[in-house]
Amino acid sequence: MAPTNVVAGPIKKEVEDRWIKMRTHKRIISQVRFQVEWEENAEQQRANGVTVDVSHSGCMAIVGAPLPLHQRVKLIHPKTGRAAEAQVVWRDHEAWDVGFAFDQPDASFWNL
Repeated sequence: MAPTNVVAGPIKKEVEDRWIKMRTHKRIISQVRFQVEWEENAEQQRANGVTVDVSHSGCMAIVGAPLPLHQRVKLIHPKTGRAAEAQVVWRDHEAWDVGFAFDQPDASFWNL
């Protein structure tokens, strides 16, 4: 069996710095419970979610449904009743890890 090579040190830092520069807004680590609605096969679907981090432009979250990449959704903040149109822009290899981007960035949506 060949040894496994692990990337660390300066290369890892360069990759992290590149991702930070690509983001449109700073992220805040925060757990906010929310709901996701979308249409699938002409039926309204709904799932619960909790954010991992939030920003003006969306969030990274864990959602109780395997949403496909580019799925159009509505994010609902149950404590405020506010809703925002968004899209799935990232999916991890785990079915529940999802990144959402708001159609219109909103600094006040997460009520933080």
